[in-house]
Amino acid sequence: MKNSMHRIAALVTRLASAAQAPSKLRLAACFSALALFLGAQQMSASTTYIVGTCTSGTQFSTIQAALDASPAPNTVEVCPGQYSEQLTITNPVTIEGITASNGSLAQIVEPLAGFTTNATVDFLGTLIPAIAQVYVNNVSGGAVNLTNLDFYGVGSQSVAPNVYFIGIVYAGSSGTINHVSTHVDNPASGTGPGLGMWIEGGSSKPAVTVENSSIHDFSGEGIMVIGNGESVTATIKNNMINSDVNPTTTFDLTLEEGANATVTGNFIGGGQAGVFIGGDVTTGSVTSNTIFGSQYGIELDSDGVSVKSNNIYGTAVAGIYVDEGINIEASVVENNTITMVKAAASTGDQGIGIELNCNSINSSHVNSNTIMDAFAGYDNAPSGFSGSNTYNGLFFNVNPCSSDAVSSKARAAAPLKPLAQWRRK
Repeated sequence: MKNSMHRIAALVTRLASAAQAPSKLRLAACFSALALFLGAQQMSASTTYIVGTCTSGTQFSTIQAALDASPAPNTVEVCPGQYSEQLTITNPVTIEGITASNGSLAQIVEPLAGFTTNATVDFLGTLIPAIAQVYVNNVSGGAVNLTNLDFYGVGSQSVAPNVYFIGIVYAGSSGTINHVSTHVDNPASGTGPGLGMWIEGGSSKPAVTVENSSIHDFSGEGIMVIGNGESVTATIKNNMINSDVNPTTTFDLTLEEGANATVTGNFIGGGQAGVFIGGDVTTGSVTSNTIFGSQYGIELDSDGVSVKSNNIYGTAVAGIYVDEGINIEASVVENNTITMVKAAASTGDQGIGIELNCNSINSSHVNSNTIMDAFAGYDNAPSGFSGSNTYNGLFFNVNPCSSDAVSSKARAAAPLKPLAQWRRK
């Protein structure tokens, strides 16, 4: 950049010397052009800091020290190693783990002095204190991107009953989370819940992408996307989200009020529900995901989100569950394949492909689904429900509301709501 400045200055000097008098106006114009050029050069200049000693550059021993340095970095490259800290991010930045010396694990772990409450999240109007391993706090003017990082959580330690433990919090901030792992977010039993990621909206209407990442070992939610009266756009794609802690009370992916999410290409397993679509979530799509081993594959507590072309298998109670009182007029539920609900149909055990709960259902919006190896295909179907579906190995293809063909024991039980067990405390 210095050489460029010298060349431009020399050019301006030559032009000014060659100019005919009077030349004040021309000279002023030349120097104005120079000032604009230099300003643009400075604006485009990028600041990169290194955390660790694996490569040359301006080096820091901690990620937070690099974030707090002046000038503020555009990029922070993190060498392989363990970093005992909690991060707070207030400016646009890219934090990227890099490969060096045959290693690529840049792992954030518990601070030496222990975790501290450093964030607040908003759940439907209730402000909840949180311990966040990284807190992206209402960043404006650009994105915060996290790449190739690993967040190792609290393990089985205790946290206060009314405090959430969260791997990554994006509050009112945009950015991309790519090739990131969050795990061991499972505080001791009887204490606050542990979550992998919390993506929260704000007046800036942020947009966040979570892709190619691994979220597992959590005791509350794997990923929570919530607008709280403000919109938040989320793209959740090509991730592994797996709940193998407290399988009857965890939720892999939850979309709550104000979320406009595109959920596609994910492998989602275990837990109370693979995907929970909460109240007042009226836009978005859940398509082409593989969901396995959950109590409920996909639960709809609102009308409007498209649920299409998902492969759901090995669920314990229902492949798709429409909550009571939720009429399906806008959502499109089609081309889903649901296989083996709880047990093989030949055993006579209970298990529902799609539970409709006697709600009003637009048959043209709920059709072309394939249901195999369950007790009943559709349960509690309203009068007049029809559709072009494929049924294989079922005791009952469609069980209407007025029918006692399927005993009450066989009907899908109403699932718990996400975080309900903690909200009641």
